[in-house]
Amino acid sequence: MSTNKRKRMFSKELKHMMYGFGDVREPLHESIDLLEELVFEFIQEMTLKAAQVSNKRGKFQTEDLVFLVRKDPKKYYRVIELLRMNEELKKAKKAFDDTNIEEEEQ
Repeated sequence: MSTNKRKRMFSKELKHMMYGFGDVREPLHESIDLLEELVFEFIQEMTLKAAQVSNKRGKFQTEDLVFLVRKDPKKYYRVIELLRMNEELKKAKKAFDDTNIEEEEQ
């Protein structure tokens, strides 16, 4: 599917990432569109592969994505790091919510 036929989803984030990696502050729209197309295709491909892996169990799980990137150390360790951070955020939110509940009860 071409970029023109679908809504741009990551343009703002990609623009900032490109600048962070050394591009100009306002990159060409064509550059952003190309990068967005590549990102979109990568996400589609990974999702399809993960769905195929999960069909054996019948349920899609996070571990399916971890399994797919296991041979690429950079991606693997980044996924593991993001999963850990997600768990830490959940715990912090729960602790914050629990503290608020206790304060309201007093």
